[in-house]
Amino acid sequence: MTMEFVDVAYRYKGERADALTGFSLSVRKGSVTALLGPNGSGKSTALGLGAGWLAPSSGSVVKDGQAAFLPQSERLAFSFSCIEYVVFGRAPHLPYLAVPTGDDEARAEAALAEVGMADKAGRRITALSGGELQLVRIARALVQEASYVILDEPSDMLDPVHAATIGRAIRRLADSGAGVLLSTHDLAFALACADEAATLRAGRLLAVGPTADIVEPRGLEALYGTPFELRSLPTPVLD
Repeated sequence: MTMEFVDVAYRYKGERADALTGFSLSVRKGSVTALLGPNGSGKSTALGLGAGWLAPSSGSVVKDGQAAFLPQSERLAFSFSCIEYVVFGRAPHLPYLAVPTGDDEARAEAALAEVGMADKAGRRITALSGGELQLVRIARALVQEASYVILDEPSDMLDPVHAATIGRAIRRLADSGAGVLLSTHDLAFALACADEAATLRAGRLLAVGPTADIVEPRGLEALYGTPFELRSLPTPVLD
């Protein structure tokens, strides 16, 4: 019932040092785990390994089910409509060379509604703002109905209202039994939707624990190398 990273290391071709080393982490079904750390700390590498896009140089990644993966960015080769783009997420559930059914389209419509984009179903993805496209991409990940959902910077480019919408969708995924692993630079977002957090610096895991215990000034100072202090900040409610 977990995705297990066991003493994982990964080195990109041509590099002299590992991008990730000694990485061990459990992602439980029914929970949300956030990866936190500076740029270049190994977060995206860990997500790529969890999704199966990368193979460990050493160690292992074991999971009991499929994983849906939302990379931080992707190139859009064609001007699909939003509903067409989201229906692509149903591919793992279709037989070889089969075409999507009405049920697949209905699930795609529900996923768009989940992220507040139902009224944009017929719009071309090339006509969307960056934030709107991010919401549609997340709907495509949701519609896969995978055992694990891996999200690289899911709240990137989103305003507070849409970030809260995504946070609620992520919480519902976990409540439905999926395991969610995400990376984020938004500490408030991590506090609002993640059950646990893991911190990475220079490819090494520093700490793992309940998010509220990890996102605190002393730990963040060690992580980012700069002082932090607590201040009150209005935060959208996910409930």
